[in-house]
Amino acid sequence: MDKDDEIKGAFYEELTNVLTKIHPTELILMLGDFNACVGRDCDAWPKVLGRHGVSSMNSNGQLLLSLCAQFELTVTNTIFRPTAKHKTTWTHPMSKHWNLIDYAIVRHKDISRVKVISVMRGASCWTDHRLVVSRLELRLRYCASFDMEKLQALEVQNIFVEAISEGIPHPNIDIPVSISR
Repeated sequence: MDKDDEIKGAFYEELTNVLTKIHPTELILMLGDFNACVGRDCDAWPKVLGRHGVSSMNSNGQLLLSLCAQFELTVTNTIFRPTAKHKTTWTHPMSKHWNLIDYAIVRHKDISRVKVISVMRGASCWTDHRLVVSRLELRLRYCASFDMEKLQALEVQNIFVEAISEGIPHPNIDIPVSISR
């Protein structure tokens, strides 16, 4: 909140550039402390806000909601209905008023993947914010078929298992894979 409009504008411009490069079929999960109060006016922000927001919107909230509307994103923290103590993430040091300023944001079309979003109270994270926990259901899009004859060799199996566990393809092995939708 204490940053000038130029710095905020640069942040949202950079975020816009990143979001523009993401393919429409890819899942977006945007997490963070946006120092934004988005409020609870779900009628003014359909599909962006749910019915369970907290307090009123501030100028940073306006910027965040505008970005979400532009990219068809939903603030998942406002979809579910936990108690206030499991929703608010930060307390103002002077007023001691609890606010929701840390968010998990996904595309509108992926909101059904979000199963739970809650705040973990008492998590010791060396911060004055509460930890936001989000559970998502992820679905694999592609089915791969492998050359089963090659996979019979123990050496190939070990290399394959290692490559899969690291999440990267192994440069020294050629396992023919065909991807089908």
